Amino acid sequence: MATQSLKELGTAALAASALFVTFGSASAFQDDGTIVICSIEPLSGVGTALGAPNYYGKQIAVDEINAAGGIEVGGKKIKFKLISEDDQTKPEQGVPLFRKCAESDRALVITGSQYSRVTESMWGLLQKRLGDSSDVGLQVPSMSFLSMKAGITSVSPWAFRNAGNEPAQHELTMKLMEDRFGPFKHYSGAIEANEAHSVAAWKAAYSPALERRNTKPSEYVEWYETDRDFSVQIRKLKRADTDFLILSSHFQANVGALLEAQRQGFKPKMIVSHIGADAIEMIDLGKKASEGIVFPTAIHMAFPEPKVKWLAEEYQRRTKEKYMPQFVGLGYEGIMIIKDAIMKAGIENTPDSLAVDRRKVRDQLAAVKNYKSFAGMTLSMNENRDIERPIYLVRIQDGQFRLYWTPDRGFLF
Repeated sequence: MATQSLKELGTAALAASALFVTFGSASAFQDDGTIVICSIEPLSGVGTALGAPNYYGKQIAVDEINAAGGIEVGGKKIKFKLISEDDQTKPEQGVPLFRKCAESDRALVITGSQYSRVTESMWGLLQKRLGDSSDVGLQVPSMSFLSMKAGITSVSPWAFRNAGNEPAQHELTMKLMEDRFGPFKHYSGAIEANEAHSVAAWKAAYSPALERRNTKPSEYVEWYETDRDFSVQIRKLKRADTDFLILSSHFQANVGALLEAQRQGFKPKMIVSHIGADAIEMIDLGKKASEGIVFPTAIHMAFPEPKVKWLAEEYQRRTKEKYMPQFVGLGYEGIMIIKDAIMKAGIENTPDSLAVDRRKVRDQLAAVKNYKSFAGMTLSMNENRDIERPIYLVRIQDGQFRLYWTPDRGFLF
C-alpha cells in the first residue's frame, strides 16, 4: 500500500508540473502576481520514495505561504508558484531541467535534487567564480534539501544545502552505538557503488571514522541500488564475523540485502545506515529483516513542536501515509528559509530585475544566521553554504521508525 501511495505522489506531482509548464514561465512576475520557484526531484522511477515526500513538503509550505496572502514585494502581495519537474534520478534528465528552470521558466530560486549524482551534475551548470563576468555559468541560487554528499556545495558559490553534516552524523552515530552496545570486533562496509552520496559517505565519513579507531574493515562489499541478488556479498560479510555493519546504501538495495541476510541467518550485533534508509519501504518490504537499524535524521515526526505535528498530519491527509520521513520536514523548512531570504533581499520581481534579484537572494541565503526553524531548532549557514543543524537518531523498532536519541534527552528507549 505504501509503495502505491508513493507512485500516486509522483503522478500527482507530474500532473502539477504539466500544469505549471503550460501556464507559467517567463511572464510569471508581478504582472500575474507570482514568484517562481523551481522544484526538481525524482517523482518517478527508483528515487520516488525520497523525492515525492520532499516535493510534498515544499508544496505544503508554498500552499501555506499563499493562503496567508504571499509576501510583500514593491508594496503589493506576491504569491509563490512552484514549478515541479521530475529528474527520474538521472543526471541526463536533471541537467536540461535545471537549465529550463533557469532560462525558460526564469525561476528566482531552484530547489533540488535529492540524489547527489543528479544535484552535482545540475550544479555543474552554475557559475564557478562569484561576480566574475568572464564566467558564463548560470547565476541562480539553488538549494538542495536532501543531497548529502560531503563537499557538494563546493561546485559553485550559488549552491546551498539544507541537509546536514554527514561526517559528523556518522561519527556521532558510531560513537553512541559503541558506547551503548560495544565493544565491536569486526566492522564491515557495504557500499552502493553507483550512488555518489553512498560512495562519498564511505570515503568522507565512515572510512575516516574507522581510521580514527585504528581499525580497518574486516570486509568491504559493493552493490548497486537496482541489484536483485546479494547472496555473494552477504556471504562475505557473514564469513568475516561482522558484528558492526555499515550500510552505506539507500533503501532499495538495503531491503534486498537485509532479506538475503535474513535468509542466510546473518544478523550483526549492530547495523547503521545513512538517511537513504528513511523510507517506509524499509519496513513494508524489509519487515523483520530491517529491525534494529539505526540512522541519523534531521527532523522527526515525534518532535514535540506543534508545527511538526501539524505537518505530519497534513502530509498524512494528502498522501494517506502514516509515517512522515525527514524529507518532508526538510522540504517544508527549506522553502521557509528561502521565503525568509527573499523577504530580506528587497527584490523587485520584474523581468528586468531578475539577475539582480537572484544575486540578492543568493547573498541572503549565504548570510542565514540564527534562523528559527518550525521544528524547534536554530539554524545557521556555514562558510561551505551548508545549514548547520543538530543531529538526531532513529531506530527501526517494532515495525516503526522511532526517534531513538536526541541531543537534549539522550537515548529515549
